[in-house]
Parts: sequence; structure tokens; C-alpha cells
Amino acid sequence: MEQKKNNIFMPLLLYSLKNKRNWFLLSTVIILVTTMLIPFILRVEEELFIAFGIFEVFVLVFINCLVDNSFLHNDSKLAYYKSKPATLRQQISINIIINVIFAAYLLLLIVLSVVFQKIDYEIFESFKLIIPWLSAGIFLAALSSVLSGNTLIAGVMTIFNFALPAIIYLIIQFMFSILENMVAGFSANVLMDYFVNNFYKLEYIYFSAYQNMDLDFIYFLLLGVILVGITLLIFKMLKKRKNENTGSFIVFDGYKYFVSVIACLIVPAAFSVVSYNNNIVSGIFVSLLMAALTYYIIIAAMERSFRISNLSMKVFVISMAVFVAMTGSTVVIASRYKNVVPAAEDVRVAYVGNDGWLYNSIKRYIEDDGQLSEDDISVLRENYGTVLFTDRENIETVTDLHKEILSDNNYYDEKEYYYSPQIDIIYGMKDGSFIIREYRIYNNSGADNATKDEIAHRLLNSQEFKEKNYYYLYDEKYYSGNDYLLSFRLWYNGIESASVELNTEGIRQHLIKDIDEKSGKTDNNFLRLSSYNYDMPYKEYDGIMYYLDIDVIDKNRPDYYEGGKPVYNDKVYTIELDEDFKNTRKYLNLK
Repeated sequence: MEQKKNNIFMPLLLYSLKNKRNWFLLSTVIILVTTMLIPFILRVEEELFIAFGIFEVFVLVFINCLVDNSFLHNDSKLAYYKSKPATLRQQISINIIINVIFAAYLLLLIVLSVVFQKIDYEIFESFKLIIPWLSAGIFLAALSSVLSGNTLIAGVMTIFNFALPAIIYLIIQFMFSILENMVAGFSANVLMDYFVNNFYKLEYIYFSAYQNMDLDFIYFLLLGVILVGITLLIFKMLKKRKNENTGSFIVFDGYKYFVSVIACLIVPAAFSVVSYNNNIVSGIFVSLLMAALTYYIIIAAMERSFRISNLSMKVFVISMAVFVAMTGSTVVIASRYKNVVPAAEDVRVAYVGNDGWLYNSIKRYIEDDGQLSEDDISVLRENYGTVLFTDRENIETVTDLHKEILSDNNYYDEKEYYYSPQIDIIYGMKDGSFIIREYRIYNNSGADNATKDEIAHRLLNSQEFKEKNYYYLYDEKYYSGNDYLLSFRLWYNGIESASVELNTEGIRQHLIKDIDEKSGKTDNNFLRLSSYNYDMPYKEYDGIMYYLDIDVIDKNRPDYYEGGKPVYNDKVYTIELDEDFKNTRKYLNLK
């Protein structure tokens, strides 16, 4: 009998493929009409219809997968298939193979449309994402059909299982958001970025990393591992499937509880992403309430009863206890480093400001030895406006500010519109590691601003800060050779003035003098330091408002090449010439 079942596989595969001819024919008409005929009649851009055709491929394959495996969700159909000479394992394998062939055929139709209409062939780059998504979707549809006792639920579970890595990502983000609120200085975004880049490679799980990369061995290995893993799960679950539960939403109790627990965490996790509630106690209470309500609704729907079982309640309590324990352990570990301020002599570079994502930019310029070179620091400065302190005295000042924030994270700003709610401190250590902290600053009318403003004043008025923040004015190397171009454009009320002759060296010296004077007497230095661009406050003026655009071109670093020739784009910096720029305004004969 076993020999007979093995011999029946290929004939049954060919027979099933033959019975699929109507689906092939209908799908051919749908794809070709959508991607070729309609855009030809309307004389519109074909790329949009190609994209819609790709969406149709996913829908058609998804529907076929559910229809082919729907026999698992009906007692009479299941009994009929079990009476066949082929095993259920072979039936599922045949359905997977047929849908892979079906998906490949539909993609060939898309290729035909692209070639026939001579559309930009770069659209084929998207196939690096489409092919693994379709492949995984076909296998997951089969797995979800085995796990489910209802075809509609099988469709929902296919989407759930496909999104599971992203759902886990969201839940981990939720854990880190709780940590962020309980341990000062730790940023959920920074922690999540570190976790994803070092452990949880979500962009590789979904193959999105290859959108801007060439295919390599890892691509095919990862796709193979994912498909083999899903296949092993299909065969294992098929062997243990409780066919007496056919017709129920989920045929495995374990999977039912797994789905319910994960789903009940999605709602509070999503709520935490969009909520800005700073009260951690009320936030945790609301999250638990939402999780319990969501769990009850899901279990009640699956068990088709408003009265859920004691086992369901135990599963929820234990799951929440595990989640709280995992979150609590991260809080305990982070708390050990809460008040850590590195010794200045161990720091290679230091940053203080309002750019919490700066570390992502820095990572691109870290050399193989884990260090930032002087050239890397210059590129970061010129491309991102980043000031990385390397002077030992300034690094010590940053650590002084860090200690002050740890002792008091309040600061009073009577103009709350200009108030920055956070400040970021980043240390690049000499051993190649980074220490990243993000602090919320609370606007408290009783706060003492003096110490924070005094420390910030030392940083903002240091020569290193001016040479890096206003490098196009203070850095002498811009005027020691022919590698850089600098030009000035004067504007007033949105109109460029052509009547004023601008001498580069003359106006530069007056700007430096005015910036030195204005920076030296500016109040609320801590607010300026925690702003995104370290902008100096400007004074409102009722008359003509003058602006100076400073155009900088670095001839050593072209933006791109066209026809083998370098193309440079201006880096434009704008300074508002308010009444504090007395020397510059006098030099330009401005009122």
C-alpha cells in the first residue's frame, strides 16, 4: 500500500495541475488586461498598472492556496481526501508545488508585460522581494490551513504568521518603551536600533535589505532555511493535527493560546507607539487593561462562548507574568548603568544635542577598527551639521553637563513653543564602543537654569564648536587652497538683492565678529545646545528682514558623477541678519 501511495504522487500532481487550467486561463486574462490592454487604451503610465498587476499576483496566489487546502476544513471533504491512495502529506505537497508553478507563471506574465511595453527594467529589482514573499506566503498558507479548522481563519492566520516577525518587533519595542519611561537616559528607539542591527535582523527576515544590495549566498541560504523550516512545521503539525476539531477556528489548543497572547499584546504595544503619556503607572495599567480585554474577545470568539475556561485565564496570567518578568529584567539590567558617566580620558568623541538618530549616521563612517577617523568626523560635520567634540576640555564639559542632568532634569522656558523636550548625549569610546543617552527635560517654573546655562555656554563658545558648527566661516583650511568654493547671497523679504556687492573675505570676517559677540551674550544656552541645529535666538524685526545664504562647495567630495564628470551641489547655510549683526549690516550698508 505504501509503495502504491509513492507511485501515485507524480500522476496525481499532473492531474491536479491539469484541473488548474481554468485558473491559469482566467488569471492570464486578468493580468494581461490589467497590465497591457488597459494602459494601452488609456495612454497612461504603465508602471502603475505593472505594480497593480503584481498586487493581483499576490491576491490570486493567496486565494488559490486557501481554495486548494480548504479540504482540511470540511469533515466530508477531509474524509474523501483521506480515502485517496495519496497521503495528506502528499496532498499538501502537491498543492504547494502547484501554487509555486502558478506563481511563477503569473510572474512570467508580468515580465512579458514589462518587456512588451519597454518599461524601465529596474522594476525587476523588486523581484528580489516579491519572489521570497510569494514563496513564503505559499508555504505559510499551507501551514495555516493545517493549524486552522476554518478556511477564512486560515487566511487570517496566513497574514498573522507572515507578519509574526514584525509583531515580535513591535512587542519588543513596547518592552523598551516601558524601560525608557522607568530608567532615565535610555531611549527605546536607540535600544531597538541596537537590538535590530546586532541580533534581530528584521530587514533580512523580510529580504528588504536586498532592495539596495546584490544577491549573495546569504539570500539563497536564508530563503532555503525559511522554506525548509516552514515545511518541517507543516509535516509535524499535519501528523499531530486533531482532525476531530475540523470546523473549529483553531484545531491546536497550543496555537490558539499562542495567537491569543501575541494578539493581545499588539493592541497595548501599538497604543504605546502613538501615545505620549509620561505617567508610567497609568500607562502600564491601561496596557494591562487593553491586553486583558483583547485576550478575552479573541478567546471568546475562538471558543464561541462569552464564558472562557479556567485554562484560558491561567494561560493569560502566566503569559503576562512572563512578559512582566522579561520587561522587569531589562529594567534591572539598565538600572545598573543609569548613572554611568564615562571618564573623559576614555572618550574619543562626544556629542550633545537633539539628534537621537545620530548614531545611525556615525555607524556609516566607522572604520574597520571601530574608530572614527578625522576625515569621518569632517564628513559628518559637513553632511549632517554634526558637532563631535574631540578636544579634551570640551569632552570634560560634556561629562559635567551629563552629571548635572542626572542630578536635575528640570529647566524653565517661559516660551514653551521653542522648548525642546529632550537632550541626547553620545560618547564614542576609545575602545570602539558607544554610550548613548537620551534625557527628557521637564519645563518646571521652579527650576534653576544657571548651572546648565553656564556649562552649555562653555561648549557653545569654545573655538572647537565654532570651527565645526560654522566651519565654512571659522575653519581656515577653506581659505588656504583651491579645494573649496564659498559664495554669499543676500535676500530681503524673499527677494535676492543684486545691488549689493559681496566680498567673500570681507563679509566673512564681519560675520565671525558678530557671531562671537552674539554667542557670548546669548541667554538660555542650554536650550540652544539642545536644539537640532544649535540655532541662536533671533530678534523679531518689523522692517525689512535680511537673510544671508552661504553656499559651500567641497570640490574634494562630488555628490555624484554624470558622464564621467563630477557634479557638485551647494551646501547652503542661512543666517538671519537681525539687529545683533551690527558689523555685517554696517559692512553691507543695510539699515
